[in-house]
Amino acid sequence: MLRLLLAAALASAWPAPAVAAAASAVRAAPAAGVPSIAAPMPAPSSAGSLPSLGAPSLLAPPLAAVALGAAPAAAVAASAIVSVVPIAAPSAHRRLSSAAEAVVQAGDSASPASAEYSASASESQFRLLLGETVARPRAVAYADGPAAPRPSGLTPASAPAGKPHDPEKAARVRGMFAGTAAMKIGMEAVKLSIPLLALQTMGGATIVAGLVVADCVAQSLFAGAAGSLLDRLPAPKVLGGALVTQAVVVASIVALGAAGMLTPWTLFPLYILFGGTSAITETSRHSIAPLILGRNEEELSRYNARLHIFYEVSGVVGALSTGALIALSSPLWSLALQPPAYLLGAWIFWRVKLAPDGASTALAASTRALASLRERIAEYFSNIKVGAALILKDERMRWVAAAFVLPQIVHRILEGLVIPIYAKRVLESPGSSGILMTASNLGELLGAVLLLRFASKVRAPLWVKLCAATILMCWVLAFTHALPAAFIAILAMSLTWSSSDLSLRSEIQSSLGDGDQPRAASFLYSSLILGTGLVSLLLGLLIDAAAMTPALYGIFALYTAVAAVVFFAGRRLAAPKT
Repeated sequence: MLRLLLAAALASAWPAPAVAAAASAVRAAPAAGVPSIAAPMPAPSSAGSLPSLGAPSLLAPPLAAVALGAAPAAAVAASAIVSVVPIAAPSAHRRLSSAAEAVVQAGDSASPASAEYSASASESQFRLLLGETVARPRAVAYADGPAAPRPSGLTPASAPAGKPHDPEKAARVRGMFAGTAAMKIGMEAVKLSIPLLALQTMGGATIVAGLVVADCVAQSLFAGAAGSLLDRLPAPKVLGGALVTQAVVVASIVALGAAGMLTPWTLFPLYILFGGTSAITETSRHSIAPLILGRNEEELSRYNARLHIFYEVSGVVGALSTGALIALSSPLWSLALQPPAYLLGAWIFWRVKLAPDGASTALAASTRALASLRERIAEYFSNIKVGAALILKDERMRWVAAAFVLPQIVHRILEGLVIPIYAKRVLESPGSSGILMTASNLGELLGAVLLLRFASKVRAPLWVKLCAATILMCWVLAFTHALPAAFIAILAMSLTWSSSDLSLRSEIQSSLGDGDQPRAASFLYSSLILGTGLVSLLLGLLIDAAAMTPALYGIFALYTAVAAVVFFAGRRLAAPKT
């Protein structure tokens, strides 16, 4: 259509035959003594200073009638000099230049991004053709105004935008993801193999509960030391050293079992050391996030969710691999997965570099002299006291602690005590513990994915209330012995617990400073593991003293009471911050 308009403009702008003859007479006639033909400027139109579109000739101005007196037409044709005022030619040149510019711009914007943009561009070019607007240079046309055509055909809304990529921060995050994934594979081997190994070689559920208690006491004692170590050494170095220690401990357990020397007297001390270093591992791992990302709550929430995705994918791999090894060989040899996985994780964590601010803080702390044993014990209790003050003196943090610690106790007892005993005594298949642990890890993975998807839309209080509601699904394990039903119930419980736990971690990380966070984490972690140990011991005694079905009723009645408290905590957290 645009090319048809341009052809019409060229045809109408071309001089008529009579005007061409008059112009030729100008060049052939004498220059003086004859009247002239004057072509006055036509009246401007309402749209601008150019004639309206109603005349037959679009661009050439009409010639006014001129009186030549009594001179005959022949005399005029033979001797009169016709003088034409040069009005039409410059106007036609300007209009044709505008039309040509419009054609070029039309070719550049041949693929507009939307129908609205196409109509706007066509209208702009048509106005240029009519002379109602002035043609702009191409460089200005591309840069000026929303109607300017873009060579790429992008609208402003679709133009690429975003914050600059930080390759150093991305490398730090990748290192944390990879190290956590390797660590989680080895962790699943320990969580599944040690309880089954104790059940097979050392007796009943009380021994398993005793291991849980020993692990929890050790973690409580070592949790305070984590704060002191993190004051003196960079968090990645502390984390890597703890993983190496745990790898050596598990390798020793495997060697003693292969030599036939594994007894409660040899297993418990090694497991206590393993539990103590686990406290340092968890405290230091969760303290690294603000040191590499800062204190933006939404960014930390997304980081925690993505990290947990790697964590749980590796957990699924570790649980399935451990379950297969248990079914094919024995719980002792399934432990062989842990040492190489932990050593790989330690090597990766050692290579993680903190952000400049976090690195400078750690370097300044590492220059201080190591304290004596007495001073370190005093510092441990001081750290616990400071952390307790940070949590208990703030009403909101008290509810955060309740919503954070109680579901974790439920989850730890489920994985460390209920699943192994349920698989061996109820399902009568120790290898099925790997399937049930896979359900737990898969639920945690899906919870992290949901948190990542809805991080900016769903806040922690809603996740906490959903966690409380799904804890009640534990009753499925009491009323049915079908593996698929137990799989679904454990998956649902772990899913909402994971989302709640990660969102609360993000709130704690964003609410506390660098110095306060390890101490608060030490207090929360000590409360968690002491509660887990005490409840595990009581439940172990209950399982050995009663039949399995009444014992499950007692365990899940306790879970129901915890669910009520957690739901109330979620309601309090939903209230506006003061």
